[in-house]
This record gives sequence, structure tokens and C-alpha cells, in this order.
Amino acid sequence: MKQSILLAAVLAVFSTSPVFAGGSLFGGSDSDSDDTFSEDGAGAMYGGVSVGQSSDGACEANNTLIDGINATTQSLLGTSVVSNFGCPNTTAWKVYGGYKIAPNLAVEGSYVNFGDAESTATVAALPPINNNANPVTTTTSATGFGASGVASAPVTDEINLFGKMGFLAWEKENKASSTVLGMNETLTQKTDGVDLSLGAGAEYKIDENWGVRGEVEHFDGLNANLYSVGATFSTF
Repeated sequence: MKQSILLAAVLAVFSTSPVFAGGSLFGGSDSDSDDTFSEDGAGAMYGGVSVGQSSDGACEANNTLIDGINATTQSLLGTSVVSNFGCPNTTAWKVYGGYKIAPNLAVEGSYVNFGDAESTATVAALPPINNNANPVTTTTSATGFGASGVASAPVTDEINLFGKMGFLAWEKENKASSTVLGMNETLTQKTDGVDLSLGAGAEYKIDENWGVRGEVEHFDGLNANLYSVGATFSTF
């Protein structure tokens, strides 16, 4: 529901632009007037696809918690009870589109898939409670819809730097599986929210329409970072 509300808000912003109010998608007009678009880039629409790596800060937070537990059990039992989880980066991707409301200001909507991350830890053998060491496998997946304001500044005719701030409506699923006392157990937890997102990057213009964009983004609610590079297409 939260994702639907945010997506509707993004579409509402686009629907009020001159592109949707009249004229063609790529900058033409049904009339002879060219007031809708200016040569400085205001009124342009753009879109793109990026791929990269995402890191899960929540995994590192879990390891910090495990370190605290092991410190306690070391003092009481003389041994650690759980090993740290590996926190691998995962392949992530996103699609996005935007509308330039001014030469150096745009509104942008996106869909982000953070990929599937799998990591394993081990619960130590603690007879008579647990006679064998047991691996615990966790799988995490997350997606989100975002809306941001993007401010840019040209460095050269071909290179633009930009910063962005907005919100991401996200959903996340965590699964933990283990074998305890000969029984396979799987626990699933689903969470969602709408939280702040921040980003910065640079774009290189190959020609009037095509470009290459690299950026880093942070998503508060997921405690995740996304490092990506991709291709962009602009109407002009």
C-alpha cells in the first residue's frame, strides 16, 4: 500500500508537467509554439538502467550483536556460541526516469532491486543442549520504489555532477534456516517502510541523447548502500 501511494505521487508530479499536458513525449508539440521546451534542458525527460553492488548494513549490525553475545558466553562458558555472518555484496539493479523542471533541477522516480544476499554462520556445539555444531543460513531480498529531487551542476560540456534526496518505499524479506536437534527450521520475517534516501554521482554525455551515469546511494530504512553505473537516454 505504501509503495502504491508513493508511486501515485510520482506519477502525479509527472502528469502536471507540460509534457503530459500537451505535446509529444520527445519534445514535439501539436502547435507551432516551442514555449514548452527551452534550449537549456528544462522540459527534457530522461530514463535509464543501472546495475551495481549493494551492501547490507543490517548484516554488519547483526555481527556487532553476535560479538556482544560471544563476549558474554566467553566469560560465562569459556567459549563463543555463534560465528559471525559473512556479509557479501550482492548484484543489484534499477530502472529510473525523470523530468527536468529547470536547467539544473529534476524530479526522478525509480524502481530498485537490491538482489538476494545469502550468508552463513555456525552455532557451536554445547552439550547436552546441542551436541553438534549447526550452520544457520540467512537469505535477504529487498526491493523499493523511490522518488527524489535531483540537483546538478556542469563541470564541462560533457560532465555533470549531481546530488539527490528523496524517499524509498521498500519491502524486505529475511529467511533463516537451520537444523536443530535433527529438525529443519525456517523462520521468515517481512518488513516494509518509507524512509529517506540520499545519493550523489556524475554523468558523462556521449552525445545529445545518450550518456553514462555512475552514482552511490544510501537508503536509511534498509541501512543499505547501492553503487551503480548505467546508461541514460534523454529527449534532448
